Amino acid sequence: MNQYIWRVIILLELTISILSTNPAAAQTVAPNGQTDAADVKAFMKRSQDAYRNASHLGFRISYGYANAGDPARIIDTLSGLMQMDKGRCRFALGGTETMVTEKYMIQAMEDEKLIYLSSARPAAMVNPAQMMDTVFLHMGGVQTTLTRQNSLETLTLTFPPGRMYSRIRMEADIATGYLQRIQYNLYTTGLVGREMIDRPGHSAPYQSEGQIEMIFSGYEKGRFGDSVFDEKNFFTRVAGGFEPAGRYKDYHIFLASSNL
Repeated sequence: MNQYIWRVIILLELTISILSTNPAAAQTVAPNGQTDAADVKAFMKRSQDAYRNASHLGFRISYGYANAGDPARIIDTLSGLMQMDKGRCRFALGGTETMVTEKYMIQAMEDEKLIYLSSARPAAMVNPAQMMDTVFLHMGGVQTTLTRQNSLETLTLTFPPGRMYSRIRMEADIATGYLQRIQYNLYTTGLVGREMIDRPGHSAPYQSEGQIEMIFSGYEKGRFGDSVFDEKNFFTRVAGGFEPAGRYKDYHIFLASSNL
């Protein structure tokens, strides 16, 4: 798996966090051409609440990357499983497992044989519709368009020049508020090394502009229990510290917080 996708996965924390953007900071264009910030705010709140109130909710997320010049040819893919229960979350993605509980944030990285352990982050960390809600709070010049068709509601954000993204498009189920699809149009400069970007006289796998599509599927409730969020799956507390447990016994634990 190319390292580009791994860097892009960080965008999961940026993804739907845009749903938490202050709608007054952007121009909202309704289908009839009139500004309608209230509808955008309702879209954001509906999805935030859907995940915030979720009880033992599981779903899959798949990622696909294509160059803007050839969007039909997917050159990188990655998929993962998300399990949520209100303030708790477990996310398994390509050799890295992340879990957030009331006390801890735990990341187990297979390649490094490392468990990264820190104190719990705010609840927004486990809400796919509220992650990093301050990232775009003060970003001006973003135009947002909200449309509805059949059972789907689509929010499109068009960014001014000079941003990492040119456009982000999010689809959510109107009845449930659950996300179905997110599509990013973005610039690869700064995300991959210059040697990885195609240009005249230098053939490389990535163009200067790319497209990432996230598909959310298989939503279901009640297929797992509270044991999924037990930190003893990862470590046990011993006198003076922590010890890896279970299938992580050969991992090293890195303590990232002093108040553990």
